[in-house]
Amino acid sequence: MSVTRVLVIETPLSRAEVMKNTRAAEVIFKKFKKEKILNSYKFIDAGDRWLLITDFDSKTKMNKFVKALASTRREKINEPGGQFWQYVGPVKASG
Repeated sequence: MSVTRVLVIETPLSRAEVMKNTRAAEVIFKKFKKEKILNSYKFIDAGDRWLLITDFDSKTKMNKFVKALASTRREKINEPGGQFWQYVGPVKASG
């Protein structure tokens, strides 16, 4: 059963600055995909908020990913005055 994590980000940074930070973080996302820790990721602009949707095989892999990005999250979201919420849950096949 895979685990999906949705991170909702609200930040005072401009759209251009957020996209610049996303492109810099994409190196980390690609590294974790190559190492088979991260299955997929999607970054979505939702008006004044941003959504980062990530999918993992297990909660253990998700925790490894979250720990690796903790300093980046602190630097790019918390310090400029932003905030975030996360939603985590298993994905079950239906049908």
